[in-house]
Amino acid sequence: MGLLGLSPNERGGGDRRTRLLHRAVVVAAFLVMVGAITKTSHHDPVIEVLQSEIDGTLSTREIVATFNFETVDLQETQLAQEAAVAEVPDNYRVDNQRVEQQLSALQAQIDWIKEQRPAVSAMLMSTLATLTAPEKTDDVVTKAVHQFAQGLLSGADAKIALSEHELALWLMPDKESVPNVIVESGLSSDGTPVVRLEPDSPDSLSYQLSDKRAQLTREGLETVLRLGIRQQTLQPQDSSRTIVLLRDIPDANGQRSTEIRYEAVMDPVEALRYLDALLPKAAQDFVSAEAADGFADGAAPVAAAFITDTLRYDDVETDAARERARAAVKPVLKEIIAGLEIQDGGKRWTAQSRSDARTFLTLILGDAHPLAELMSAVAAHAILVLLTMLCLYRSIRLFRGQGSADTKVLFQLALLLICGLLVLSRVALYFEPTGFLVPIAACGILYAILVNVGLAAVVSLLTALLVSVQYGYDWRLLTVGTAMSIAGAFTIFRVRRRSDMAGASITATMVGGTMMVAVILATDTLLDEATVRRLFLIVLNGIIGLLAVPAVLSPLERLFGITTDIQLLEYSDFNNELLGQLAVEAPGTSAHSRMLGDLSEAAADAIGANGLLARVCALYHDIGKMRRSEYFSENQTGYNVHDELSPRMSARAIAAHVIQGAELAREYHLPKPIIDGILEHHGTCLIGYFYQQAQKEQKHDDVLEEDFRYPGPKPQRPETAILMICDAVESGVRSIKNPNEERVRDFVDKIVAARSADRQFDDCNLTLKQLDTIAEVVSQRILSNLHTRVAYPAAREEESDD
Repeated sequence: MGLLGLSPNERGGGDRRTRLLHRAVVVAAFLVMVGAITKTSHHDPVIEVLQSEIDGTLSTREIVATFNFETVDLQETQLAQEAAVAEVPDNYRVDNQRVEQQLSALQAQIDWIKEQRPAVSAMLMSTLATLTAPEKTDDVVTKAVHQFAQGLLSGADAKIALSEHELALWLMPDKESVPNVIVESGLSSDGTPVVRLEPDSPDSLSYQLSDKRAQLTREGLETVLRLGIRQQTLQPQDSSRTIVLLRDIPDANGQRSTEIRYEAVMDPVEALRYLDALLPKAAQDFVSAEAADGFADGAAPVAAAFITDTLRYDDVETDAARERARAAVKPVLKEIIAGLEIQDGGKRWTAQSRSDARTFLTLILGDAHPLAELMSAVAAHAILVLLTMLCLYRSIRLFRGQGSADTKVLFQLALLLICGLLVLSRVALYFEPTGFLVPIAACGILYAILVNVGLAAVVSLLTALLVSVQYGYDWRLLTVGTAMSIAGAFTIFRVRRRSDMAGASITATMVGGTMMVAVILATDTLLDEATVRRLFLIVLNGIIGLLAVPAVLSPLERLFGITTDIQLLEYSDFNNELLGQLAVEAPGTSAHSRMLGDLSEAAADAIGANGLLARVCALYHDIGKMRRSEYFSENQTGYNVHDELSPRMSARAIAAHVIQGAELAREYHLPKPIIDGILEHHGTCLIGYFYQQAQKEQKHDDVLEEDFRYPGPKPQRPETAILMICDAVESGVRSIKNPNEERVRDFVDKIVAARSADRQFDDCNLTLKQLDTIAEVVSQRILSNLHTRVAYPAAREEESDD
């Protein structure tokens, strides 16, 4: 008995009670599936362990990830940070103290030059006062200053390394301040001309131009020194070394810090050349363009003595830059998959395991509102389950196939399998958190055996999807589970032995292992403990499926009233009680049924129908004849009971074997497809022989055709239609005289045409091509059964003696 009862109306959902039951089953399945895949993390017992032991030394319990998450890979992150630090160049800064020392030394040099000015002024006043003839004052002053400079440079206390000309430039007074030389008309007492200077005070001489030159020199030198000057000599490693040069003043590009190769930094020689080029340009800021010519000539020689390396290694800034680089490195993440061990029980915490555990705990406790988390999860999963159920129901309606159970029965079967697997998976989640132990393949294999492979593939995919959601939306579990389930379903396309189920489970295990290796190669490495663990779980999964499928199959067959090939094989055993009774009570009918079984199976296999079902239906199709076996010619031994009956009574007796056979089949609890075969193998055909006799004997035109027809129904599936054709052919072909291929085929075609004209095939969807194939196969088999034996000599002699 199926879940929805026996009657077609109930199976079709016509009865109100049946519809309510179906709805209740669907709602219950919906609630179970939503509840099974919905879970919150706040009540996980591992939380207490983590909170109490994560800061300790030892972990008393193994910590295993219950979902996939990403955490920081400390070792890889450290390597990335070290690589980033190695990329940070050394920082060099201009040594301000060194710069100030050099500027102070320059200033001391300039001050020494300024100290010579009073002597220069006195010397010039004296020289100008002794003129006896008009001369150019500028020439006199220039000559006198050069002589004075020469005297200074030749003295033992000279503190400057300049040429006579260069020093003279620094000692030269301003032209405007040189006094005018006036020669009086009279002569002095010694007979020399009287010379008068205006003004006649040495203090009247000024050195503003020299002061500006000193300022230019100081600023030029400071600019060059603060740009940064490296040592003159380079070490071998300096040629490829890059540094960051930090300055207090911007360079020509306006930058205060520059990443530059160390060898590209100015050395003292290059700094002097830079200063030589800088001073003439800077001179225009101190004097007019006309006076700028030669103004800077003496500045560079004075500053040259104070150009030196001014860079120093800034360890503080270098360390700070490296820390910034270290902090800028994004943590390198690694994925922790569900089921991976985070911390082994009884072992010390490592820095990595502690970090992984903290991330795991943070993710678990990340939501401060567990009720809101639960409601969101329930809503999301309810939508997912609803879409899954709609997809499943629609697929069953489209692909359930002719002759299959009612759509609602198949839908309930799928729901039961999915719900059962999800509940089992939920329990397994507390012991094995990866999900690879859940026998998803068993669900697909069972549905393939009970229904068909196409729908089994759909059920497999949807089941794997829900289980993967249950385990944290694990795409690996979805991939491996789907592959295993579909492989198992396709392997068991046709079941003829119970060992076929074992073969399907083994195939599913092999495919699952192969898919697991592919997934690991794409995301991880094969050489670790997790890989061995996962492959072991796949093997264990296959063993569970191997045991579960045979154990669950029989209860499901009975619960849903579905007849499988395995069940048909059991009923095809000739030692079956009912077939044994048939052989004893109606031996002719038994022999006819066995021959018809072989014929029907061959025809059904030829068109892709279920040959086993056709064969088993043929074995049982005439069991109703046991009630009155003498009414049927194959069981008669000379006396014909119909000679004493009216055609109407004979027709009723003949037609009764269909109803009586169905009653007997129900009494012995035969599957519904066999009962359907008994009822449909004659359809509503006319019992022609007795109908024609009745017409001959009629007196009042009271012969009704419906009184001489079988009760039906017409064949509803190809197998029962084939049984109808083969039954008629096998019963009537023996009447053909001298049968040959042409006569037999003609006879078969007439049977097929007659049944077709009688519209017996309207409900079984047989095509003309299939009918032609059936006729061809049946003709060939009949011919092989009607072959004649060769008469051997001994046999001929015995015949002649007789």
